[in-house]
Amino acid sequence: MGYEKLKEVTVLYVEDEDMMRESVVMLLKRRFKQVFVAANGLEAVNIYKAEHPDVVITDLQMPVMDGMELARQIRALGNTPIVVVSAFNDNSHQVPEANSMLLKPIRKNDLFDTVMDCISL
Repeated sequence: MGYEKLKEVTVLYVEDEDMMRESVVMLLKRRFKQVFVAANGLEAVNIYKAEHPDVVITDLQMPVMDGMELARQIRALGNTPIVVVSAFNDNSHQVPEANSMLLKPIRKNDLFDTVMDCISL
């Protein structure tokens, strides 16, 4: 699948683990127009309000504010596509506000395909 359309997309990536965040951000910066980065949900809400990214990709379990609460707050502010990334694949970790969920570890083509699907809505 061609990912050229991603060069027109801004993304907010939210991840509390430093090494994971740094490696995924490097990957995202090669594909997307602009990448905003937050280490927790509270930072992400503030960035979201200031920058209005096209897509939000967030971890589920984080300190300060988790991905579930972040998704609720973003959904209350608008209809921006939200992709939740989690190590958990059970009903108690489902996020109704999310457009899609991905399991860790993140595979780059799965991530790009998911974002393409979300922005095509």
